[in-house]
Amino acid sequence: MIEILIYLLLGACTGLLAGMFGIGGGSILVPSLIFIFYGMDFDSSIIVLMAIGTSLASILFSAISSALSHHNKKSVEWSLVIPLSMGMILGALVGARYASTLSNNNLKWIITIFLIGIGIEMISGFTQTLAKKDKGMISLAKPVVPLHGSWIGFLSSIIGIGGGSFTTPLMIAGGYNIRKGIGTAAACGVPIAAAGAIGYMYYGQMAEANLPTGAVGYVFWPAVISISLASIFTAKLGANISHSISEKALKFSFGVFLIMVGILVIVN
Repeated sequence: MIEILIYLLLGACTGLLAGMFGIGGGSILVPSLIFIFYGMDFDSSIIVLMAIGTSLASILFSAISSALSHHNKKSVEWSLVIPLSMGMILGALVGARYASTLSNNNLKWIITIFLIGIGIEMISGFTQTLAKKDKGMISLAKPVVPLHGSWIGFLSSIIGIGGGSFTTPLMIAGGYNIRKGIGTAAACGVPIAAAGAIGYMYYGQMAEANLPTGAVGYVFWPAVISISLASIFTAKLGANISHSISEKALKFSFGVFLIMVGILVIVN
């Protein structure tokens, strides 16, 4: 019963973060689930993979809710969502396969390095500064957008996030403001979460690992259901908060959050 309450609390935080930052909430789910699964005495060799797969499955529903909220506020660039999603789906499936070959420790370091790096970039505003000087710094032309989607999907699937940590800076570098970047990232989180979760379920089953009761591959469904139920209700609140905070404060808080989570992952 205590575990269910913890999952519900995690879900509430997930939805709030998904709405505020367009990141799907995976950045807090993965380290939290790693800690919880260690406490539940899961097979140590699959704990990080189980946390990542469960995170991706859990954030699917909050990503949908968040995307709808941002759409209502006209902050989703739908002309880019579809071509980005094409690459993201393929990248997420390949990422799940690659992650299944890595050790727990290697996965932790990958997650930590990327989160801290992106957090520093968001605080410094380096990408946006360059984008203001040269709007053509990163091309978001339709022929190359699926390529961007493929690497975002690949990295997001390995880390267990909805891709907002990559999609938002990409949008800023392409000349869009942070609100449009967050809204578009929220919409793109749906195909990444779906494809990634499917990949982790499939490769987890193929690996014939020592899976706990309630798991399908590397996705632990008791946690998914509880987290998803709570996250749906707080995603809209998060989206409303993101539109009431100054752009500078939003970027700074986003960056600090990512750095803190990155440190938490490696010390867990």
